[in-house]
Amino acid sequence: MKNYKYILFDLDGTVTDSKPGIVNCIRYALDSKGIAYTSDVLDQMVGPPFRVSMKEFFGLELDEIEDLITLYRGKYEAGGWRDCKIYDGVTDMLATLKAAGKTLAIATSKPIKFTSIMVDGLDLRKYFAYVGGASTDASKEAKADVIELVLENLKVEDKSEVLMVGDRKYDIIGAKTVGVDCVGVLWGYGSEKELREYGADYFANTPSEIVQMLLEK
Repeated sequence: MKNYKYILFDLDGTVTDSKPGIVNCIRYALDSKGIAYTSDVLDQMVGPPFRVSMKEFFGLELDEIEDLITLYRGKYEAGGWRDCKIYDGVTDMLATLKAAGKTLAIATSKPIKFTSIMVDGLDLRKYFAYVGGASTDASKEAKADVIELVLENLKVEDKSEVLMVGDRKYDIIGAKTVGVDCVGVLWGYGSEKELREYGADYFANTPSEIVQMLLEK
């Protein structure tokens, strides 16, 4: 593995196990509008921007999607975000990498408002030089857009020094679009099959493996 200086982390499914809260809030929004769904669909909606997944799975029009997003966000902000936890080993991973001189950042498709609430609520901000999330509107919600935003704010000049860490194909697609390498983590919501299919450069079964990859030469 190269000597990466900047390590960008996805949030949901990589740093935090936030699936229960997300699924409950999606369920609330869909139930409010009388839209039928399956548990499998709800699981697949964890990760991509909701405007993408709601269009893909339900074929809804833009105004219907925006209504659902408003319902979801209201429920999430009111406390739905609290139904999450930091994955075992992640705090130690972040502390170790930061102490070793790595520059850490969050790059997530979660709206920045809720990203900030979660990062602060879980006392994680101290590990990150920058916390990047999607815009509230649809202008910058693709993973590639968020990665570019983070690189700009970190003033990265050499993309070969950057490593994206994520659990879904969207993290890999975003990294490849921007031109940075990517680790696919196997403790999150994506399968190894998905991560291999989309071309993750490396794989990690545990947070401690990330540390070993980056620090043990």
